[in-house]
Amino acid sequence: MADISTDSFGFEVTQRMRSINYDVPIEQILTAALLSCPAQTSVREAARRMTAHDCSAIVVQDNGIAAGIWTERDALSAVANGFGPERALDGIMSSPLITADASLTAGEVTARLGCSGVRHVVVVKNGMPIGVLSQSDLIVSPSIDFSHFLLRLKPIESLGVPSPLVARWDASVQETAALMLSSGVDAVVVDYGDSPSGILTERDIVASIAQDTHRGTVGDIAGRPLETLAATESLYAAQQCILKGRTRHIGMLDREGRCSGLVGFADILQFVRTEYLEELRNVLLGRAETTAASPSSTDLADRVIESALEGIVVTDKNGIIERVNPAFSRITGYTQKEIVGRNPSLLSSGRQSAQFYRDLWQSLTSVGQWQGEIWNRRKGGELYLEYLTIASIRDDDGNVLHYAGIFSDVTQRRQTEERLKHRATHDALTGLLNRSVLDERLKRAIAHAARTRKKVAVLYIDLDGFKLVNDTLGHLGGDEVLRVVAQRLTQQVRSSDTVARLGGDEFALVIEQVDEIRDVVRIAHSLLDVVAAPVDYKEHQACVTPSIGISVYPDDAADPRQLVSLADLAMYAAKNNGKNNFQLFNRNVESSALAQLQMLTDLRHALDHGQFCLYYQPQWKLAGNAIVGVEALLRWRHPERGIIEPPEFIALAEQSGLITPIGAWGLREACAQARRWLDSGLEFGRVCVNISARQCLAPGFLSDLDAALEDSQLPPERLQLEIVESVAMNEQAEIVGLLHELARRGICLAIDDFGTGYTSLAYLKDLPVSTLKIDRSFLQKTTAKDGRAMNGAVIKAIVAMGHALEMNVVMEGVETREQLEFLRAVGCPEIQGFLLGRPGPPERMPLSEASSET
Repeated sequence: MADISTDSFGFEVTQRMRSINYDVPIEQILTAALLSCPAQTSVREAARRMTAHDCSAIVVQDNGIAAGIWTERDALSAVANGFGPERALDGIMSSPLITADASLTAGEVTARLGCSGVRHVVVVKNGMPIGVLSQSDLIVSPSIDFSHFLLRLKPIESLGVPSPLVARWDASVQETAALMLSSGVDAVVVDYGDSPSGILTERDIVASIAQDTHRGTVGDIAGRPLETLAATESLYAAQQCILKGRTRHIGMLDREGRCSGLVGFADILQFVRTEYLEELRNVLLGRAETTAASPSSTDLADRVIESALEGIVVTDKNGIIERVNPAFSRITGYTQKEIVGRNPSLLSSGRQSAQFYRDLWQSLTSVGQWQGEIWNRRKGGELYLEYLTIASIRDDDGNVLHYAGIFSDVTQRRQTEERLKHRATHDALTGLLNRSVLDERLKRAIAHAARTRKKVAVLYIDLDGFKLVNDTLGHLGGDEVLRVVAQRLTQQVRSSDTVARLGGDEFALVIEQVDEIRDVVRIAHSLLDVVAAPVDYKEHQACVTPSIGISVYPDDAADPRQLVSLADLAMYAAKNNGKNNFQLFNRNVESSALAQLQMLTDLRHALDHGQFCLYYQPQWKLAGNAIVGVEALLRWRHPERGIIEPPEFIALAEQSGLITPIGAWGLREACAQARRWLDSGLEFGRVCVNISARQCLAPGFLSDLDAALEDSQLPPERLQLEIVESVAMNEQAEIVGLLHELARRGICLAIDDFGTGYTSLAYLKDLPVSTLKIDRSFLQKTTAKDGRAMNGAVIKAIVAMGHALEMNVVMEGVETREQLEFLRAVGCPEIQGFLLGRPGPPERMPLSEASSET
């Protein structure tokens, strides 16, 4: 559906502002057909369709049912979080869907949107979506005469807009999108240095996804120049500039000519509406002449009251209703004929006490007004929360003539606030408490235990094998596992205990009022069993196991944060002891953890001080005994321990996230070394670089790759990236999209450690992969004489499959002459291993001997 907000920039909307009737059903306001797409639609395709239809939202349907909506703000979030353009919408759309029945009036929907903070609502008829309305479709000035007068009277600077966010033209789109998202703005000023400024909006972000330019710089996609007006110009001039220029924002220039703010059409409309509400209150209080903008005629006052979106009720001095406006009827369900002559107590919900009403009337009597929230009941019986202002209207002698009430239905706003409050204290995925609440609960538990002389236990849980689940079943499968585990943990403890998700696949339990440690051990045993039970996901079964660390108050510590930290240390000890077990904290655990902490500190230092280097190992083609590739292998030159090989530090680098910058360095260095070999006239085939799942899914991976190739001027076909089987065979759209994106760049792709996962041949043949590297474990104990053994049969099968799929096959870990002869016999084309060359620094690569006999 075309975004109605785009209509806000031209004659059509000006006409609508004059003619819109808030009593008409919203179905009559819709102006275009619904824009929708299936849930598996990619981010790129959704952005292309939104751009083509010039709209800000697309409804996402799952099996024909509207399941969510993807908006410009969601597109901004996708770019900010580094989601690939091939990622499906089903995991990143806004859900659940906020809907409004087509029979609701424009006034009802406007009031609800205004209180909820929601920007789009899907209009449904007979249960089916028929269109989308945005806030800017419905936020208009009820009195055109009043709004035009006000706009001409007030300067732009009266809006009080904050200083704009400014991005340099050469900043990355992703970084800028993240800044916009965290700051809650929909536009930033773009600084081009000496040239006129530009502007980047959410709509530009959508277009950049559609055109595959979102990986570039802000200057590539921003609009130029930014239209500007002096801050002293009138709001009417700003409105006309926006309408005439068909833009969403203008820049506000201060007296020094600097851009001191961005003004949007919505800012102007909201300002008019705020001023209008103030005027409405003045009318009700009988103070129509308190501002220069206030008309004095009774006729205009009546027009203001009748057109208000807030409910208005006027009673006589005894509280008998004399008049209500149309908004009152929309909110309560009572017509003027039904309500006039009756007491407002007809609306009473029964939820307020008698004392509440005594205080209300005391305030009216003593200060002349009362404000606050009150629960009332609609004609149909439904409860709703309203924000109510009641004022007494008196004559010149101070006698009460009338009481006037103005109220808004804030039920949705309260629900939104409650949802936000819940989000602030609970994990969105599992519904468990989050870390901040865990700290508070633990403090309270310790204080209670100190009074009752009991113990408190903290169990820190990490899921073993969860990364494999994510790699093979995708994020949606991983999310389902986390939800099920959360339920199982909750079922194993008392309601008085605390279960929290700390992030990722880590959970924590606080067990209160513990008498004996053996009670905690019994709980840990039960958790080992229930967490390890398989989780059904679609046609698969996912299996994870828990590693549990336990600390106890007051035995181990009295400080809440220290208790959690010690349980965390014990959890790592449980992992080091083989996983799927639990470990009580002790000082030996602390010593081991401190050593690991020192290793992590050294790792960070190594990255900052250039202690990493690359060794290379050649890959040989058996036919002709020629070197056809060199694999880059990471080494750490530790200043005290000498050369450290990856098994000692890679797992820690993965856990800490350092694998991403370390991997980016290795990629740059490998490309640079390959270029040096080319410049020296040495033939090496391809340089092969391993990339981890965490590295290749990091937001800046493709930009790091492009920079490495550009800086080194290495031809892309000279680079081969190697990805482990569990990652390559992931059918998640993000992984598939990445592999095809790499292939489009001309980069060769290999599946490393092939044969250790669960490969679908039907899926494999559709991937842009050119090489299979057979895991070295299949070569152990395999010789030319025992080729019929299981391992030999697996190698034969993979080689035959590679030939059938026209893929190259490389056997890793070749160490003996017998293994070499076996591989010749089964037709394996390429090999790698100690027999033909150990890893070494680049200067020791036998590239000049590429044709020598083995």
